[in-house]
Amino acid sequence: RIWRSFDWGYARPFSVGWYAVDHERRMYRIRELYGCTGAPNVGVQWEPAKVAREIRRMEEEDPNLHGKKIFGVADPAIWDSSRGESIYETALKHRIFFVKGDNRRIPGWMQMHYRMAFDEEGYPQLYVFTGCRAFRRTVPGLLFSETEPEDLDTRMEDHVADESRYLCMARPIPPRRVETALPVQDDPLNMLVRR
Repeated sequence: RIWRSFDWGYARPFSVGWYAVDHERRMYRIRELYGCTGAPNVGVQWEPAKVAREIRRMEEEDPNLHGKKIFGVADPAIWDSSRGESIYETALKHRIFFVKGDNRRIPGWMQMHYRMAFDEEGYPQLYVFTGCRAFRRTVPGLLFSETEPEDLDTRMEDHVADESRYLCMARPIPPRRVETALPVQDDPLNMLVRR
């Protein structure tokens, strides 16, 4: 299955990520569209229709996306129509569909941690292709908030992380339980230990 996740931004960058999900629920970030000028945390200021047209173009031209059923998840803020047509309504006009993502921050970060944790064989549940430069540039350097220690510092360039978090919350997994093999002990009171 292919999933698309979306975090809107105008003065700040927007982020769109495409993920393939395999039969073991492992996610692969295969493509991205990041609306950044090149200066950190500065958005390209594209109107919603231009973003939707670019998403549609990429999904029609990319051989890994073309012809595939794509499931979309996005920040619930795109359904806000208080200033006129919502971003979601604009996306619909370009045949771009989304469901409302769960934007709870702490559970979302935990889901990302669960995805990035290695199993007993050394495999994570989230892979990022080398072409996904915005993820590789921004996510590893994010820091925790000084006032909310379980949350990220929202002053940082966290748009790719937010977009990834929406998808992780749409496809939650339980935490990894890595069992460490302890040697069999015939001496539970350590009476045979040489001193």
